Amino acid sequence: MKTSELEAGWFPAGLQNYVLPKTAGRVMIFDNDIALWRGEDGKIRAWENRCPHRGMRLSYGIVRGNTLTCLYHGWTYDGAGACAGIPAHPELTPPKTIRAKAYRAADSGGFIWVANPDETTEAPSIEGDWVPNRSVHIDLAPTSLNELIKGMDAELALKITDRAAVVRVPGVTGEILLAFLNMKEHGAMIHTSIPASASVDAAIAVSKLTGRLRQIFKASSAA
Repeated sequence: MKTSELEAGWFPAGLQNYVLPKTAGRVMIFDNDIALWRGEDGKIRAWENRCPHRGMRLSYGIVRGNTLTCLYHGWTYDGAGACAGIPAHPELTPPKTIRAKAYRAADSGGFIWVANPDETTEAPSIEGDWVPNRSVHIDLAPTSLNELIKGMDAELALKITDRAAVVRVPGVTGEILLAFLNMKEHGAMIHTSIPASASVDAAIAVSKLTGRLRQIFKASSAA
């Protein structure tokens, strides 16, 4: 099945610590299979999860320096997605046409954000020092950010995008950064970050609150 292009805007693909330097991971955004990886420079990159050679998932690849090497035949790609080396032909300079499809990617607010390659807007700029807290999958995708905030019994403090906001929750000290990825018939991923200055008790409270969303939206789907 041919994948569709991403809708306009930036999508919260996961927590920033989901992909650490010199590692790779995988996310699905609707029907788009995407490989996330970081080189030694710490920069997050998002590519179509398919090696241009034989279609192997690049999320299984090996990160060396600021390059990603496919696990299957060892084709290596530089940070921009261009093929930088083919082991079977070490003397060959790979044609410039051999390259992985790159999405736009950025870190902000403790989250990894991904956008269509043609997205003209900049990634969300979220003030403050935020650290990742927790990600959960819920069965029923909220139809809007407002519905998600209502489900948390939270108060909107600052809307960041249609998919992210800073909220205040009664009984929880401090503010929470909340983001969600609506996967439609596959439910949704919910991500939360907290201020870096938050206490251990606050971090635990937010983690428990995030986990409770599973029951909240499961109950909603059964109602």
